Amino acid sequence: MAFYSDDVLQDLKQQTNIADIIQQFVPLKRSGSGRFVGRCPFHNDHSPSMNVNTQMGIYKCFACGAGGDVFKFIMEHEKMDFKAAVEWIANATGFQLPSIHHAENPKNAEERSLVRELNDLAADWFVEQLPHSEKALGYISSRHLSKETRHFFKVGYAPDGREGFLSFAAKNGFSPRQLVEAGLAVERENGGIADKFRDRLMFAIENLSGKVVAFGGRILDKEKKAPKYLNSPDTALYKKGEILYGLSKSKNEIPKAGSVILVEGYFDMISLFQAGVKNVVAVSGTALTEKHAEILSRYTKTAYLVFDGDEAGRTATRRTIEIVLPQGIIPKIVALSRPNGEKIDPDNFVNEHGESAADDFRAELTHAEDWFSYLSRISPTDTVEDRAKFITHIKSILVNIRDSELQNQYLRILAERFGARPDFAGIRPEKEKRKFQKEDELPQAPPEEQVPWQALPPLELRFIHLVIASPSLWEAASAFFDLDFAASGVSLFASEILDELLSTAIAEYAETKQIHLMRLHDSLSPLPAQVLESFGDESWKPDAAQKEFLETLAELEIRTAERMRDVLKTKPITGEVIQWRLDLHTFASKMQQNRTRYGEDPSLSSTFFKNLLDYRNELVQFSSKL
Repeated sequence: MAFYSDDVLQDLKQQTNIADIIQQFVPLKRSGSGRFVGRCPFHNDHSPSMNVNTQMGIYKCFACGAGGDVFKFIMEHEKMDFKAAVEWIANATGFQLPSIHHAENPKNAEERSLVRELNDLAADWFVEQLPHSEKALGYISSRHLSKETRHFFKVGYAPDGREGFLSFAAKNGFSPRQLVEAGLAVERENGGIADKFRDRLMFAIENLSGKVVAFGGRILDKEKKAPKYLNSPDTALYKKGEILYGLSKSKNEIPKAGSVILVEGYFDMISLFQAGVKNVVAVSGTALTEKHAEILSRYTKTAYLVFDGDEAGRTATRRTIEIVLPQGIIPKIVALSRPNGEKIDPDNFVNEHGESAADDFRAELTHAEDWFSYLSRISPTDTVEDRAKFITHIKSILVNIRDSELQNQYLRILAERFGARPDFAGIRPEKEKRKFQKEDELPQAPPEEQVPWQALPPLELRFIHLVIASPSLWEAASAFFDLDFAASGVSLFASEILDELLSTAIAEYAETKQIHLMRLHDSLSPLPAQVLESFGDESWKPDAAQKEFLETLAELEIRTAERMRDVLKTKPITGEVIQWRLDLHTFASKMQQNRTRYGEDPSLSSTFFKNLLDYRNELVQFSSKL
């Protein structure tokens, strides 16, 4: 039987906006960041009972219980088997599936694994070479990148030699031909093979999971007759029209900021991120594509375009406007300049503004120009012919916007400013006819096991929501709930459902240094997954998150000690048992005193967290006695 590998299915799922797929059958209405509601097509639904979460990639009806991922929706709605549903979704999204021959052939999976290994090897090697090049270090220094930033973004250096990485890879068991397949080497005219990247500053390009899938290299010797930037070709892992540079680092910052900042270059992205403006991605190596815009639409509906002010930059801005609007993203244009009016890119802006760069840059965003005003300003509209061309151009953009309210808003503006008819006469494309089942013919979905919400302690439920929704807490949570603690058998949670949810999230972070909601959801058993689905859009500021995190940890430790005392009450009374009960009582009192002290002086957070770790270890010791 033909099949597709897990890697292929995961890539397809991550690159598919489930709301876009479902909206082809069911009208949806936005109900929050990345969330939609609509009438469930799997039962006779008279009010919006179905919720769609694009960040988790799931749908859920709270009336009939139907739910799942995008594959399950198409299987259930279109009555397809799994393979047919996968191919339907791939066709709808333009995703290139491997042929059935390749899907059946393990060589396809082997090729992806090989490229992944070589990318990891190359990324580490490039980083190791950087300190050995004064020229590269000097250039890095001139761009004011810190050592921490260099390592965080895996910035490295490819030495000026034809066989530097080739030789290193050979020592690690890889052939030159394998490097060519991975895009790390090229065939020469004389039939030999040489390193693709030579004497270049190297940037590791990551997918959404933070895995290196490709590279970009900037030339350091301006005298060389070579492209300024050189990028990896498409490989088994990399399609340049589907990857945005830096999104793996900024994907959690974009929803928090409520917008994404689109820049052109690697340094633009890195410099802004280092300065503290972290909701930024770069369109490097290619123009923005529809797939890029579709991916960004999962995170935000506002984009600031900060491109160069030259003709190429203006062309890129116009094209980007046309691409992001159909995805429901409202573009705003930002033009950076020096006091004398000279245009400047984000990297230079950050370096010239120093410590105030982040605040100064955000101030520039407040002066961003609406996309309609921008196109009106740069387009000729003096003559009747020019105005007619402009109106047609704007309508050709608006006609592809799925949000009818937004369409009508700009049609009214177009009519007011340019006297255009407020409709799409002669422009509206034919829409595909969609098949809808009659409501009375729809099958009833069998109910699934439901979470016993009354049995979930509210404090534990809120604590896990807090941790998952607050990236600033992930490192501390990972340190507290580490592998040793997990192996001890002690849990701070009375609910096994919540314990599984948090432990799975911590494991996800330990592996990838991210908590990716879609992957986390896929890793959970049904009941913890339902809990994750229930979390709303609540967010916490970092200081408030830290305070609640520490205070709740203390309360959870106290409650755990109390549960241990309850266990001891069931044991025969002996001198030893009485002493253990007294010790646990003393432990709880000590915890309460420390929590009170921290509440009075939040500056003691580091000391308090250390105390919590010590108390955690004491609980493990107590547990071993029970």
